[in-house]
This record gives sequence, structure tokens and C-alpha cells, in this order.
Amino acid sequence: MYKYIIALVIVIVFSLPFLNLSSNYNEKEIRLGMSGPFSGNLHTLGEELMLGINAYFRHINEQGGINGRVFRVITRDDRYEPKITAENTEGLIKKQKVFALIGFIGTPTSKVALPIAMKYRVPFIGAFSGAKFLRANPRNPLVLNGRTSYRKEIEALIKYFVDEGKYKKIAVFYQNDSYGRSGLIDIKEILRHRDAKLVAEGSYKRNTLSVGNALYEISQNKPEVVILIGSTKPTAEFIKRAREDKNLKNVKFGAISFIGSSMLLKALHGDVKNIIFSQVVPSPWGALSQEVGLYRDLMDKYYSGREYSYVSLEGYFVAKLTAELFKRVGKDFTKEDFIDEIRYLYSEIEKSRNLDESKRVCKCLNNVYLTYYDDGIFWDIDEKDK
Repeated sequence: MYKYIIALVIVIVFSLPFLNLSSNYNEKEIRLGMSGPFSGNLHTLGEELMLGINAYFRHINEQGGINGRVFRVITRDDRYEPKITAENTEGLIKKQKVFALIGFIGTPTSKVALPIAMKYRVPFIGAFSGAKFLRANPRNPLVLNGRTSYRKEIEALIKYFVDEGKYKKIAVFYQNDSYGRSGLIDIKEILRHRDAKLVAEGSYKRNTLSVGNALYEISQNKPEVVILIGSTKPTAEFIKRAREDKNLKNVKFGAISFIGSSMLLKALHGDVKNIIFSQVVPSPWGALSQEVGLYRDLMDKYYSGREYSYVSLEGYFVAKLTAELFKRVGKDFTKEDFIDEIRYLYSEIEKSRNLDESKRVCKCLNNVYLTYYDDGIFWDIDEKDK
């Protein structure tokens, strides 16, 4: 008898993640879980993304929510440490009973969170990462990205420096983990069939400022361009030291979006000469679309005095995508209905990638904008000579 009871308990426990997939969602609010670096070296990144997410959700909540349900984002600090992220993810799902995970920040952190989301069949929306595993083929049905891949960002930078700028000696400064190493592989593959070569590579350990060895390795080979695949503070430290190095004084830098252009600007006290930034959303200052205009209005309304940024604009887009999903499934829906809707929305975004920007489903997911900073503002490269 006891054996049968034990067997029944085991079946129930292992079935728990899947029990409610076919029953209607009956909660009065929509709880979403977010783990991010709200302290430590990357705390500004976490705060900025959260500002954009909250700005849009506050706007929706003030209008009565979606079908009477308001949004609540439950945050947990992981200090950009994967072990803490895993613990946070389990807690958000099992204790806080969140419906979906939103805006997880970073590649190594998302890499440990996604398997947990898959275990409990929880949607994983708008991770602040361009990692390959979030863009697997076939597509993971639980994942909806709010940004393009790091590879596309790197391709755009290489095209600018190598194809158009005719630079031939490229180096890479990268974070020594899954995020940075993946970028290193991409650079090698992208350069393979071009009239340029990777002359040096230097890495640093995540959540440290130990960039000395990287600087030495790169300096010895006298590159013309350094592609930066790191986080804000170590990248700023590397640039400061490179500018004092006789072999690197005139080097050009290409920084991908995870570094955070506005944050790097502050870390370098406004001196970002010779740096080209790749962005995955349009200019939060200059874009004339209604979507970006509403972002600016909401930031002014809820966070007066806070500066606009590419990161908070991305958070705004992620929240908008999420709200759109809940609008589409209607008032009475199951989790499987929601997961199906992710697939439909993703397909619409993919089909609209070649349309005029004003007609796209979302100005995200497929886009890369190369920018530079001048006269107090970030400008698109395409606008340089206009």
C-alpha cells in the first residue's frame, strides 16, 4: 500500500509543472518575474531596463490593465552571477507563481535560467542578450526575443570598419564566459572571408576590472580596430588604459549594445571619441515614430529628471511586446494559448522585417543601428553627413 502511495506522490510532484497548462488563467493580476543586476558593477543596466519596463506597464495599468488585469513585475537581484540567477528563477516560479519571466539580463545568467523556465514551461520574454541559444533553430516555443543577435551587431561593426573603412588589423576584447567567447567565435567566422584578420584577442574575468593581461596581449599586435564584447566598467577601464598605451593611442573601438552606450559615456566622463556603438533599438532622443514618442512621454511623466537611454527604450519595447501578447489571447486563455500566441507574434515580426520602419510590428528583434556620440547626443552613422 505504501509503495502505491509513494508512487502516486512521485507522479504528482513530477506532473506539477504541467497541471495548469490547459486550465484558464484566473488570476486578478499578471505577475512577471525579472532577475537582474540591481547591485554590483552592472546595477545601472538593471535599473535602466526596469525603468523602461515599468514605464509602459504603469501606463497600461492606469488604463485598467489588460482585460481588467494589471501588471506586476517582481524583481530579484542576481548581481550578474549565474548561480544566484538560478536560485532567483526557481523562487520566482515556485514561490511567487509568476506567469512568465521577463527582461533577464546577460548571456551567462539567461543560460542557467532558460532550462528552469523550460522545466516548468514558463515563457521567457525579452532577455537582454543576443546569445545564440535564445535563437535556436528550430525556435524554442517559450522564447520571445526583443532584440537582434550579437552576431548581427558584430557583422554590422565589421562591415563598417573592414568593408567600408578598409581597416585590416582587428583585435577583440572580450569577457571570458559564454557571452564573450561566443562573440569571439563570431568575429573569427565573419572575418574568415574578408581582407582582414584577427591579430589579437584579450579577455578578462566576469565581474572584475582585471584587464591588464588583455591590454598587453592586444597592444603587442598593434591593431587598428578593437571590437569590445564586455560589460560597462571593465570596458571603460580597458579603453582608459588603451588610450595611454603608445601602441593603441589612435585605435578605433566598436562596442556592442550590452556594454551600454550611455553608461560607457558616463564611465569615460564623456570622452567617447573613436568609439562606434551598435544599438538594437532606434534613437530614444531623435526617432520620430509614435512608439518612441510615447516612450519619451511616459519617461517624462513617471521618471521626470531621468535621462532617456537605449536600455530603457529596450525595456519599454519588451513590456509593449508582452502586453500585446496578453491583448491577443483575450480574457479567457490558458498558458498553452499564450505560448501559441508567442509563435504567431514572432512570425508576424519576422515577416515585417523588410517593411518600412513605420509599418513594422515592432521596431526591434531584427535591427542594428550604428551610432557615434557628438555634441551631446548619439547620432546614427547614416545621419553623419546629412
